[in-house]
Amino acid sequence: MKKLFSVILISSILCYFTEVTALVIPEPWIYSTVYIANLSTNKAGTGFLVSRQIEEKSQKIFLISNKHVLTPRPLKNEPGENKEAKAKVKLNRTREGKLELFEIEVILREASGKELFIGHPNKEIDVAALDFTTYISENRQLKPDLKLGFIPEDRLATKEILRQQFVSIGDRVVVLGYPLNLVEGGHCIPIARDGVIATAPELDFKDLPIILIDSTMVRGSSGSPVFLPVLPYKFTSAKDIDQLQVTQASVLGVVSKLVPDWEMEIKKTITYGGEPESVSVITVANMGVIFRAETIKETIDQFIPAWVPNSKDKETGK
Repeated sequence: MKKLFSVILISSILCYFTEVTALVIPEPWIYSTVYIANLSTNKAGTGFLVSRQIEEKSQKIFLISNKHVLTPRPLKNEPGENKEAKAKVKLNRTREGKLELFEIEVILREASGKELFIGHPNKEIDVAALDFTTYISENRQLKPDLKLGFIPEDRLATKEILRQQFVSIGDRVVVLGYPLNLVEGGHCIPIARDGVIATAPELDFKDLPIILIDSTMVRGSSGSPVFLPVLPYKFTSAKDIDQLQVTQASVLGVVSKLVPDWEMEIKKTITYGGEPESVSVITVANMGVIFRAETIKETIDQFIPAWVPNSKDKETGK
């Protein structure tokens, strides 16, 4: 009888798995991941769009990335200096039923010198945000033809979610981004890379809200969202092994940098009698540094607080 029960349980798990594997990451989240080209510094990276509810029926959309991706060139403070700095954000739209690449130019710093992006208040936390709402909306609606998705703020993996879903060392993650600045010419679809959580996700690493992931990380991955994918099962307890649930996908954090292994400096003479130019060759340890999801919330907090239903709303279920 026990053998028969095991066969039935395994069969049910396989059937369940077949139904959900196509939804490892919700499709809108794929279209939330964009390519960022900082025109001020000539640096590029990845970003993703997170939505925050600010009223009962209103929300704002924020572009999330790293400080080192969104920060403009330093000002020289010279008379008549043009302080404005911009970036191009590449995403998707549909025209005549076909997907195509679309660019939006955003302002990082106004001509007055005012910066419109905001970094996390802790200087050591490499997370930044830009209010993206006005660039993609008209009359409180998404502009026509834009093929965009947004990650709801409640799907950021807080420590409570990590505990509830028993997230631990060795769990699988998926990184979406544009490594090596690989943007397909006709559209802007991110590249997925696999990884494994390498350090205790609920604990700080080097006294910062950092998680290390074992993944083949290369340049261009900065600012990439790291997802805990949908799992086809979750055992609610050791005793009730037949009680299965599907865990929702969530955002574990944002990629900041790679862990280097060693670096070699090569000097090359370009002009006889002149100073040789230096080029650094770095090998990485296939390890990525990501900042936990709560740092995204803390960065957005500096723009506007999240909406909290009042007692009347709770009573009416609104």
